[in-house]
Amino acid sequence: MLIGDVNIQTLLDEFVGEQAQLLENDASEQAISHQLAMKLCPHFPDWDVDCEYNRKMEVVKKLIYAVSPTGESIERNVVPDIIIHRRMTTENLLAVEIKKSTNQEQSFKDLEKLSAFRGQLGYQNSLFIRFLTGGNNAGVVELDWQ
Repeated sequence: MLIGDVNIQTLLDEFVGEQAQLLENDASEQAISHQLAMKLCPHFPDWDVDCEYNRKMEVVKKLIYAVSPTGESIERNVVPDIIIHRRMTTENLLAVEIKKSTNQEQSFKDLEKLSAFRGQLGYQNSLFIRFLTGGNNAGVVELDWQ
């Protein structure tokens, strides 16, 4: 998983080692996202790395995507966990959605949302990560790179 010369898999492996306590303590997805965004920042100096960024230019970011396995699609306000982009432009590099293993929600909705980020907002890449949390082991248990 490369973006430019940045190996995302290597960064994730380092992140898990560095943030094992955060993951093992089952910290919030927002706390995990924040720390991962901080890990990504130095590797993308010409880009903005944002958590929970809800803007497309000056308006609230919206996407049309399925919100249930039945396939019903509706327009929704979206707040991605992490994005790498250039604010106030249409240059969008990576959208990331994160879940914890202790969150039993299926990944369907997040994967649909990431697909919409690529198709409707022109994100070049998307990444879904489910971290192993809430125990003595930290890690990545699900990874979907598009």
